[in-house]
Amino acid sequence: MLTKPDEGTFNKLTVKVNGGPNEDAMDSFPVPFVFDAFAIDNLTDQDVDEIVQVVVDRIIAEHPDYVVYVDKSWSGGTHSDPRNTVYTPPAP
Repeated sequence: MLTKPDEGTFNKLTVKVNGGPNEDAMDSFPVPFVFDAFAIDNLTDQDVDEIVQVVVDRIIAEHPDYVVYVDKSWSGGTHSDPRNTVYTPPAP
């Protein structure tokens, strides 16, 4: 089961993967995933991380100079986790 926020009743999780070359263009690859009640009750945090990793790997393969991040927000109540930077290009 997915780890939900402590407060509230949540029935949908939206995970957005995105990235870009700099702060002004950080929406170059918007890829959203929406998980409704059935998925929330039957997937684990690891399942979602593995699904997201496929998109992260594709962005990095095509644009190794991009920063890639993930946003998660729960609805049913409203809760957004802090933005998680999952890849930063190595320093030149």
